[in-house]
Amino acid sequence: MLEHLSDEELQQLAPEMQEEHYEPGKLIMQKGEVSQRVYILVSGQVQVFISTEIKVELAILSKGQFFGEMSCLTGDPISAHVEAIDNVHVISVSRSGMLLLMDKNREFRSQIIESMIKRIQNSNERVLEEHSKSQIIMKLHESEEQERYGELIGESAEMRTLLRSIEHLSTERVHVVVIGESGTGKVNVARALHYRATNGQYPLLVLNVADMSLVDWETKVIAAKGGTIVIEEAESCPSEKLLQLLEAAAQIRIILTSTCPLKIVSHLAVLPVPPLRERTEDIPLLAQYFLEKEGAGKAQEILSQDALSMLSLFPYLDNNVEELRNIVREAYIRSEGRMIYSHHLRFGRVRKVGDRPVIGLALGSGAARGMAHLGVLNILEQEGIPIDMIAGTSVGSMVGGAYAAGMSVKECMKVLSTISWGQLVRPTFPMRSLVHNAPIISFIEKHVGKRLIEELPIPFGAIASDVSTGEAHIMRTGSLAHAIAASTAVPVAMRPVNYQGKHLADGAIVHPVPAALVRSMGADIVIAVNVCPESFTKGAARHLIDSLMNTIDIMSAKLIKEELQLADVILRPDLGFNQISFKDADDYIAAGEVVTREAITQIRQKIAAS
Repeated sequence: MLEHLSDEELQQLAPEMQEEHYEPGKLIMQKGEVSQRVYILVSGQVQVFISTEIKVELAILSKGQFFGEMSCLTGDPISAHVEAIDNVHVISVSRSGMLLLMDKNREFRSQIIESMIKRIQNSNERVLEEHSKSQIIMKLHESEEQERYGELIGESAEMRTLLRSIEHLSTERVHVVVIGESGTGKVNVARALHYRATNGQYPLLVLNVADMSLVDWETKVIAAKGGTIVIEEAESCPSEKLLQLLEAAAQIRIILTSTCPLKIVSHLAVLPVPPLRERTEDIPLLAQYFLEKEGAGKAQEILSQDALSMLSLFPYLDNNVEELRNIVREAYIRSEGRMIYSHHLRFGRVRKVGDRPVIGLALGSGAARGMAHLGVLNILEQEGIPIDMIAGTSVGSMVGGAYAAGMSVKECMKVLSTISWGQLVRPTFPMRSLVHNAPIISFIEKHVGKRLIEELPIPFGAIASDVSTGEAHIMRTGSLAHAIAASTAVPVAMRPVNYQGKHLADGAIVHPVPAALVRSMGADIVIAVNVCPESFTKGAARHLIDSLMNTIDIMSAKLIKEELQLADVILRPDLGFNQISFKDADDYIAAGEVVTREAITQIRQKIAAS
């Protein structure tokens, strides 16, 4: 290159040239940058590659070859990374120096032109090759996703609504956010929308864009032209970046998946995916599907009724459909491929070796008899038994919520044992029910403040029932006082509570003793307190309220028996049948203390054995 230059030309070129050395693995040029220099290899080798999900090698360059000339001359971004393979020695020349060399050295000029033409040709060939590869990779990826997520299975009203929404959105070219809890199959829903809209004729990419640059995004948009890009865990990506990505997404549909509403929701169509506990009638179908995937023949015949009942009781807070799949798969293994019974099912988390067992308390429904929960808490506290989490139904939500909010047992006894119905309810007008329990909200907030459940010192969950569907509604976020009001609204006697977008009533008709909820919240040891009566031979009801409460107790009895299979310790205080008057609160508290004191040895043994 230099031998034909005059001394004057060499002197003019000298400031434009410099020697550089790179160690093995050092990145010399990065894709997307604009190179200001051309690099000529004196010794060593470099690797030219692109990197997306995997590293794809394009070329190996050695002594006498050069790189960076296209970007240096045109000002366009570099199309690939260049990395030193071993110890590399290069001479780099600036753009003005390169133009001077091309002007003074005919051979160098011809070599550069020839190289650029060859690079363009190779680039076109590589585009075709990479497109072919990407199609194969995407088909493989889609096959793997199909294997992982399966089909959209279900016949519940909630699933039918979801399928209708997918059908509707498939005809509209709009970006969508799919919102649902972990494990509800949000990506599967996005896939169904994509295939419904495109008949599978265009690409589908599933990405997590938290660390993705705009240059990388533009490459993905080109690859998915006409199809769909699914962005997983969009809630972890800043709103400004999401908006930027949406603006740079021409000729494709973007589907975001998120576990919570997004601030940019006004720019998107919203597709909610219900949690599994709100479509329990789909659980048998899903369980059978998962068994068939495990190779079980006649899957519907190897799931016993008691196992199906238990599967339908569990709320799957941790991972919804994925959690159900794991439970069913493990049960199939334990049953050795034969009939699956409830004792084959294992619910809840897997505790790390050496960790102290997490202890959860499930406080059941029972109106005034629920004052016995205070006696239970009092003895557990005296005996130093830690309570790591609490779930409550009806009166159990009131007692458990107050304790979880930080009230001491003595404070709870002082306030709750002197309570009266006049502090909790008011007559309704017009009379759609006998009373409404809105005053309970003020009562709770007076004593514990306007607290949010997710901020309580002790993790807490309350259960109500959705009067529209009959399904359980679990409240682990939002206003504590409103959650307690919803959980304690006795059907017919009290007006349903409109909260969290649902009409809610007493949780006693779905989970009278919420052992399943505590287990799903992460408890290793579940202490369940059942204050419902053991028998119903009470004689004639004295009035309408008596009749209503007796009916709820009878409805609850079978549910209690099933759900208590998930408890490790069951406490049943010796209580009378009265459940309306709070005048016997002291007796109820004492009964709770007696039964708990008798069970302390059993509780300690459970802790030691865990």
